[in-house]
Amino acid sequence: MRPSTTSALKVTSAILLVLILIGLAFLLLRDRPATTNTVSSSAYSNNETQNMNADSVKDQIAAIVSLAREGQVETSGFIVGETTQNEVVAKWRTPEQTSENGGMVFAEYPANFATFGYRDDIAIDLRSDDPALQKIHYLDLLAELGDADRVTTYSDDAVDQIILGYDLPGGYTLRWIFPKPWSGSGNETETAGNPVLDHISLLGPAKNAAADAPDVAVPAKPEHPADTADSPSDDSAQAASDDSALKPSEEVTALLDNMTLDEKIGQMIVAGVEGTSLREEDRTLLHDHGVGGVILYADNIDSAAQTKSFVNEIKAANREKELPLFISVDQEGGRVARLKGVAKVPTAGKVGKENDAAYARSIGELLGDQLLSQGFNLDYAPVLDVNSNPDNPVIGDRSFGSSAALVSKLGIAVMQGLESKNVIPVVKHFPGHGDTSVDSHIALPVVNKSLDELDKLELIPFKKAIAEGADVVMIAHILLPKLDSEYPSSLSKAVITDLLRSRLGFDGVVMTDDMTMGAIAENYGLGEASVHSVQAGSDILLVAHRADNAIAAIEAVKQAVAEGKISEKRIDESVARIVALKQKYLLNN
Repeated sequence: MRPSTTSALKVTSAILLVLILIGLAFLLLRDRPATTNTVSSSAYSNNETQNMNADSVKDQIAAIVSLAREGQVETSGFIVGETTQNEVVAKWRTPEQTSENGGMVFAEYPANFATFGYRDDIAIDLRSDDPALQKIHYLDLLAELGDADRVTTYSDDAVDQIILGYDLPGGYTLRWIFPKPWSGSGNETETAGNPVLDHISLLGPAKNAAADAPDVAVPAKPEHPADTADSPSDDSAQAASDDSALKPSEEVTALLDNMTLDEKIGQMIVAGVEGTSLREEDRTLLHDHGVGGVILYADNIDSAAQTKSFVNEIKAANREKELPLFISVDQEGGRVARLKGVAKVPTAGKVGKENDAAYARSIGELLGDQLLSQGFNLDYAPVLDVNSNPDNPVIGDRSFGSSAALVSKLGIAVMQGLESKNVIPVVKHFPGHGDTSVDSHIALPVVNKSLDELDKLELIPFKKAIAEGADVVMIAHILLPKLDSEYPSSLSKAVITDLLRSRLGFDGVVMTDDMTMGAIAENYGLGEASVHSVQAGSDILLVAHRADNAIAAIEAVKQAVAEGKISEKRIDESVARIVALKQKYLLNN
């Protein structure tokens, strides 16, 4: 071979080798960046997806709350408190299933993921279990909405749930129902500790004219069937008469089944105690007679520190009991303010002059904070009496004013402020103490008004408070001859059962004013009055002074049961309401 040919081959081979090496390098370089970019892009995509999902859930919660403020659960056009049963049927046809519970009709529309709760053909409970809600987790909700205004739990053989209730304007409550987060330590999974939303429920009062109309009974606060596990405490409220009694929840029924008659009757007493620390007589009252609660007065209170110590001493004395105590006081503001070491709260009359519901609610919240700081869980406020008689010696500036509309607006706002702090409000003094000229602490006032006249003024704030979910109503010691010529309202079946329970639809706890006040003590024996009051439909007898008086009331009711004057079923109805109330507010010792 010639040298030139050999050289040419060498050059050609070198070029080919270089080309092959370049090709291999290209392939290696191409593959490596491609792998790196794929991982980086994937990581970015996952982060972006997570952020988008978080924003989506946040927007979803905000949208649900926004609709709920308008009384809606979804964009169906149905409005809680306004939509009628006929309107739903006209749009969605006949429900797949209906049931009755607690005086309400529940209609299920599984295809629309909705259930309606009707009272008097008005939808006052609208629920949704739309699968789209399962994007929301327990911790998502707490991050967006913060602590709930009230928290309840429910469990049976099928479910173990926690219900977070958030109050909204217009009297609505939006509830989010989750499986109860597992609270163990060490082994809990993300799903157990951060469960998925099961369903939501929007509750609200009927937005019709019933609350103002004198001849129309106002719907009671919503009740919820126990088998849906939303709110056992509401389910267990019962009517006063045997024929109209609502069925208590299984949990309450089981507790009642394990209580003796003595324990049940004890729960129906809120008793006064003496001094500024617990005496032996009062320890006996708590330990041996198992009273359901105590009330403190100004004589029991020297300072904030002493009050907290006293309250803790009372709770400790009840620690062996299964049911916690109502720890109660009159803390209205103005001249009726028992607590020491707290800010002065203006009178209801001054609050009335502001005519501002938001301000009134802040007063209720302030009262709630004051009470909680010293261990109280029940407040005898707000006053819903209309101050219609300038000669009234007992109400005056304790009332928000002389207008039923003003008293309703501001009184309910204070009530809701207290509730938001998990303090039980007691609205008083039913059926209205504003037009009296006698102080019932001294003697028995007489209000010579007909039911029609009461409907047009005194009853209006109570009707509206009941529609807004009042839990406890206090009965005044007032004689209303045109309703009951024999007994004052606190001992009157015509007032408690016929008017408050049946006509106004109240299914919560009925409590008397102090049974040792002159209006009762000057006209009846305490034992006799206590029996008449329970027969009339009262759930709790307030016996505010001396342990022997509380014991006398207990023994009188017990003897009446033994003699057949009061049935044990009647006792069970009251105790079921009391237990349900304690459970609702998560009271403890």
